[in-house]
Amino acid sequence: MKYILILIAIFSFPILGQNFTYELVSVDSLEDSIYFDLGVDTDELQSSYGGGDEYRLIGLLFSGTWTNDTMVVKAAITEDGTYYTVQGEDGTDVIVLMGSNTWVWTKPIEWAGIRYVLFTMYEAEADSRSLYLIKRQY
Repeated sequence: MKYILILIAIFSFPILGQNFTYELVSVDSLEDSIYFDLGVDTDELQSSYGGGDEYRLIGLLFSGTWTNDTMVVKAAITEDGTYYTVQGEDGTDVIVLMGSNTWVWTKPIEWAGIRYVLFTMYEAEADSRSLYLIKRQY
């Protein structure tokens, strides 16, 4: 019994020590895209990843009323580089289904290695909106 409790404690420690954070992104009216950097040090935009330097998106909170219901995920190698549509394993474009006052979970493994992200919407938002990016540090 003592060994089982020790094993539970050992395997629970990394879960309790997860580094979660969030970032508020304001989307102005008439914008049809949202840019963000999943890197840790925003002063060093071109810094390379090392252990514990990568954030992965684990959730999105769409606060307030949103005009759009879908965003296409695009990524680039550098901040000012060309953004390409991200595709899943099956070759289809990765999209985020969204809605007003909605929490959307994402799979962290899908964000591995992606740092510079651009969400594009099919039409501009009619008014200013708030989007919370829920992230975990790896």
